[in-house]
Amino acid sequence: MIRTWILIGIDALLTAAAFLVSLMLRFEFNFIEYFLRGIWPLIAVGVLVRPLVLYFSGIYKQVWRYATMRDFLRLAIAILTGSVLIASSALYLYPHYVTTLPRSILVIEGVISLIFLGGLRVVIHQLERYPGDILWKRVKLGPARRVLVVGAGSAGVNMIRELNDNPQLGLRPVALIDDDPRKIGGKIHGISVYGPLVNLPEISQREKIEAVIIAIPSAPQQTLQNVKSVCNSLQLPYSTMPSLTSFLKPGEELPPPSPMKLPMSLPDITGEEIEAVVRVMQSRNLSIGSQTMAFEKFAAAQANAAHAVAVINGTAALHLCMVASEIKPGAEVITTPFSFISSANCILYEGATPVFVDIDPLSLNIEPGLVEAAVTKRTRAIIAVHVFGQPADLDPLIEIAHKHDLILIEDACEAIGAEYKGRRVGAIGKAGAFAFYPNKQMTTGEGAVLVTNDEKWADLFRSLRNQGRDQFDGWLNHTRLGYNYRISEMNAAVGVVQMRRLDDLLARRNEVAKEYESRLKNIEGVSQINIVPTTTRMSWFVYAVRFDEKIDRNKVLDLMARRGIPARPYFTPIHLQPFYRQKFGYKPGDFPNAEKAGESILALPFYASMKPEEVEVVCENLAEVVNSLKNP
Repeated sequence: MIRTWILIGIDALLTAAAFLVSLMLRFEFNFIEYFLRGIWPLIAVGVLVRPLVLYFSGIYKQVWRYATMRDFLRLAIAILTGSVLIASSALYLYPHYVTTLPRSILVIEGVISLIFLGGLRVVIHQLERYPGDILWKRVKLGPARRVLVVGAGSAGVNMIRELNDNPQLGLRPVALIDDDPRKIGGKIHGISVYGPLVNLPEISQREKIEAVIIAIPSAPQQTLQNVKSVCNSLQLPYSTMPSLTSFLKPGEELPPPSPMKLPMSLPDITGEEIEAVVRVMQSRNLSIGSQTMAFEKFAAAQANAAHAVAVINGTAALHLCMVASEIKPGAEVITTPFSFISSANCILYEGATPVFVDIDPLSLNIEPGLVEAAVTKRTRAIIAVHVFGQPADLDPLIEIAHKHDLILIEDACEAIGAEYKGRRVGAIGKAGAFAFYPNKQMTTGEGAVLVTNDEKWADLFRSLRNQGRDQFDGWLNHTRLGYNYRISEMNAAVGVVQMRRLDDLLARRNEVAKEYESRLKNIEGVSQINIVPTTTRMSWFVYAVRFDEKIDRNKVLDLMARRGIPARPYFTPIHLQPFYRQKFGYKPGDFPNAEKAGESILALPFYASMKPEEVEVVCENLAEVVNSLKNP
């Protein structure tokens, strides 16, 4: 909407400028001031009328980056229509203008406006860019294959346009061939049209054709077969543009659309990330290269840590923390039951036992006051999870860790960028892990990074992720037992761009959270997650709400899905997962705060690009569902 108002303002100024230029051209700078004083009401009318005509003609809805000649023709008609209305206004304002007002001024003004306003759209057409657009000029592409397009109709012309706009396909159209004598000998988009089709072998040899695209979808099957046969005889690879009817078999129907009106989450990917991946693919260096190192550098800076080590996912990162902590079979590690299951699974990987401590009902993080009572002679570490992007209360945990000689690990997989008492989470403890699954604040597709201020741990992480090889090990020599936890260069390249954009992504997610808060506060029985005083910067992972005990969360989930609004329960406490109940004998009631949270919390659709109207749809439906449950 802001862009539209800016264009309206520019068009109004250009219309006023067109009047001034027309006066200059008509009177050669003589009597300009005299006539300007006389016709300023007409100029005011023109400044108002022309943008109105353009608005009601739909000109401001046009995306000029992708405009065609037909769109520019519509613009010209709208401008000339405005000129006619301005001339009509002159008749009303100056009834005797035929003798008092030079008519040529109106004609010149119309022409100048056409040049000014049309020229503005031409500039926008050439320069306007969107996040999804890729500037292929910045990407070094290999030599393209020379392509002959069969068919100079609309399908062939569109194919040429697509190939020219997408050089990453590696196909360069150099010739067209058609049977229509009116087209043969001409040029389309600068490409010569040859013919007829029987000359395909000769033209292919002369133009050094390397591939053929058959773009005549409505042609008879026999014609298509003849062209294919010629291509086979010339040993030229070919592809055929299918006809519309070929997409569906007779009697076949399109699959039903998804009932969901909104996505649950949506990664924020722009053309910059795509370009970064393309550059990596062209470099042929696909693992542990410059992108991984750059990604680690940005991650360390983000956490105010001395070192960062990228790995394939958050679970792997937490596992390496357990290995570095020298967790052995029989040892115990204290953590929270209210988290994603990998927070506890990483302990089991090393044969140790997770010892759960209940959560603080406000922050939903581990309750420091209960941790010390859980420490035994076998306790070796504490894993503090920053749930939903809210930091756990770390200072008391650090104090307990120092007192009992324990290692504090931060599971910050959901909390990149979050701050605890003004300090960035991640490396406040011995080490921490950030994860970048597609629903996270930023994404690498799959990936994670470990941050620490301990150089020895950083070196150990690099060895462990690469099958136990140390920095100076020879080829295929392995100092210790390691794992294949390397992140690819493609994932890291996406991470580099996303890390640069992180502050903006977090700010936009925060705005969405504020929009939710303002709309949900009037729904009785629904409350948002508490932000506790020690959280000086919330990093919104999901937007979760909590329901009163009288409202059945699972019924809300089901009714929202029926309305096309996705939602997810967060979390089923780890101690009540089937595997943990079977192995350790946990039962309902063991950790009441975690269980109450798990029964009452629901995550709503949430992503950085979510629009206020989309938040409104979610909240309106949620209010109706909640009211229906209160008043069945």
